[in-house]
Amino acid sequence: MSDPLIGAFAIIALFVLVLGGVHIAFSLMAIALIGMYLLSENLELTALLASNAAFGGVRQYVFVVIPLFILMGAFMSNSAAAHHLFAAAQIGLRRMIGGLGIATVFANALFAAVTGVSAASAAIFSRIAVPEMLKRGYDLRLAVGAVAGSSVLGILIPPSLLLILYGVIGQVSIGRLFLAGIIPGLLLAVFYVVLIVVLGYTRPEWVGKVARESRRRRAEVSASVGGSRSSELAIGDGPNSHFVAEVSAVSRNPAARIMATVPVLFLFAAVIGGIWLGWYTPTEASAIGALGALIIAVGYGMRKDRMIESFRETAASIGAIMLLLIAAQMYSKMLSRSGLIFELGGWLQSINLGPYVVIALFVVVLLLMGSILDSSSIVLIMVPVMVPVALMLELDPIWFGIVMIIAIEIGVLTPPFGMVPYVMSAVLKPRVSVGKIFIGASPFVFCNLLLLVLVVIFPELATWLPNQA
Repeated sequence: MSDPLIGAFAIIALFVLVLGGVHIAFSLMAIALIGMYLLSENLELTALLASNAAFGGVRQYVFVVIPLFILMGAFMSNSAAAHHLFAAAQIGLRRMIGGLGIATVFANALFAAVTGVSAASAAIFSRIAVPEMLKRGYDLRLAVGAVAGSSVLGILIPPSLLLILYGVIGQVSIGRLFLAGIIPGLLLAVFYVVLIVVLGYTRPEWVGKVARESRRRRAEVSASVGGSRSSELAIGDGPNSHFVAEVSAVSRNPAARIMATVPVLFLFAAVIGGIWLGWYTPTEASAIGALGALIIAVGYGMRKDRMIESFRETAASIGAIMLLLIAAQMYSKMLSRSGLIFELGGWLQSINLGPYVVIALFVVVLLLMGSILDSSSIVLIMVPVMVPVALMLELDPIWFGIVMIIAIEIGVLTPPFGMVPYVMSAVLKPRVSVGKIFIGASPFVFCNLLLLVLVVIFPELATWLPNQA
């Protein structure tokens, strides 16, 4: 059997194992070891290659960025940051058509950007924003769709865990990837806002306009007979329920609402702005971000038990991620040694499909994988295959990374196994089924598709900001 054929069978076998329910890390390691042995036909050489790949996979200085950014996100998730952001975003928006939906997009976009994990944003804002929108008469589909759509902005807006994984495995500058994700991420947030406004004007009953008018008439009748009743803003419950009283008090004062968000805005600007201006590396920025998030979280009232939980969550995440990265490095080394990537790149060059057709083929593969695998698994499996081919075709790896992340972003919102709707369903059960969340997220998926097309046609959307650094 030829070496490239061994590499091809390795990819097929990997999909069989993963779809069969074998953990992605064990699948990658098993296929890598078997492939290395078939390529070398020497057990000692196989063990040496595997140990070198494992050791080299996690000893790089850049790997420090992963635990520190995860810790930064954990501190934010276990504090009142999301509550304050949502309360502040409602200023000047609640009375607009679709105002609460727009506030959800803004608050969730910033929170997802700071945490870098879409699942955390989806879970927290399912508790905070969905009940509030339903109370204000919003249609269930729009309420869950706005939360689901805005949650995935954290995959694109830095510091994103997927961008870090892509940079580490593909050996691409993480700092430049962070900068490349800013404009597409903000543009996607604008698309979401436009969608909500359009739905507000074309389907006013979806954004509570009919319900508000009905409540206003009831209030007028109540006032005419000498009585009135006001309702307080419901901010949510869940693990951070002890923050509700504090945030409710702040919510009565618009100036206090805005001031409560300043630390989070400053932290985001300090982390990303410092990288852009060249003041420090992404690794140093992660340390600054983690320390700043700890200070902010304590200022927001994070208790000792939630602080310990933040470290516990980070340790659990790091253990799993490091195992995955070691397995991915072994798998990548095996594929490189097989020569399959060189053969594939040469074949694509020989048939002269053109870069757009190649990108379209890659995107189709990523979208199909996104419907059956989680986002991290897709990055670990496909970056070793796609990035070398993209480099052989002289595609910009920074731009290609953003295209890849957007395609994966679409996958986490689409059935049958999109991660974000399942997280939200677990939080909102038994009231909201996962099917309803998939339906509600579908208009936001079209926004992501539009962004994907624009980034492919206009690469400058992803490359302009990194080129200014």
